[in-house]
Amino acid sequence: MDAVAQQVTIAKPTPREVHDKVMSYGVSDLDAGLIADCLNVGKSTSWMNNDPVADDINPKLAGFLQEHGFGFEITVTPVRMGKYIWDVKKHGSRQ
Repeated sequence: MDAVAQQVTIAKPTPREVHDKVMSYGVSDLDAGLIADCLNVGKSTSWMNNDPVADDINPKLAGFLQEHGFGFEITVTPVRMGKYIWDVKKHGSRQ
């Protein structure tokens, strides 16, 4: 019996599903909305705010992106005075 190659597609979550899942990681409503919008539209962006985030947010977001086949990276970097810089970028983007 010959093996037949099959194409497997990964269903991407809707923007609402992205928003809700990211919020379940402890991300604020505003930040979750911005992430969902970036992934839906396919745009890279950065912003800074002082909404608190969990210490393990970067691995959680990376796992979510990989699990669903998004070609993006999200990094949250703490800076001074309780602020965080959020970077959402496409793989290979120099932004």
